[in-house]
Amino acid sequence: MADEEEHFETCDECGATIYPEHLEKGMAEQWRGKLLCVHCLKDIRSAAAAAESTETAEEVPIALVEADDSEIDDGGLKYDTKPTAIRSFGSGPGGMGEGLAAAEEKLHRAMLKDSPNATRARVFHCKLADAALVYITEQINEWTDSNDDIQIKFATSCIGVVEGKHADPHLIVTVFY
Repeated sequence: MADEEEHFETCDECGATIYPEHLEKGMAEQWRGKLLCVHCLKDIRSAAAAAESTETAEEVPIALVEADDSEIDDGGLKYDTKPTAIRSFGSGPGGMGEGLAAAEEKLHRAMLKDSPNATRARVFHCKLADAALVYITEQINEWTDSNDDIQIKFATSCIGVVEGKHADPHLIVTVFY
């Protein structure tokens, strides 16, 4: 038994141990001259597949059609078939922030400027990534700079899952003003 010493390989990408049975079962293998473990192999294959689908998608021409002002009448209900405008999430012209500003203008309760109590709240959220945290900081600062009447009373933050395309953990900041 001492003569039969198992020979282990290591992943050229992450340094993980690769057992002989991983090579036999095809769980680990050579990829472009590198020996990769099952995890690195999976990551590289999915990245290669994503790059390949992007290249394929770019090659397909898109047919453009002109929008018409037609409406569909379906039993007395009319549906507008005009394409809707694409809006950015920014607070500039056409952005999603415009809806929030309009909603805030409709509020009836007066702001309590010199009071320690908050009158209103605004919620910001972002994914847990460096770039997203920088972006949410910019958004909060732009919001406070553009509204001179806002006096922040306090703020809270928590981590929670926001449902969307993917259920990702987000930083949720609630600013009370």
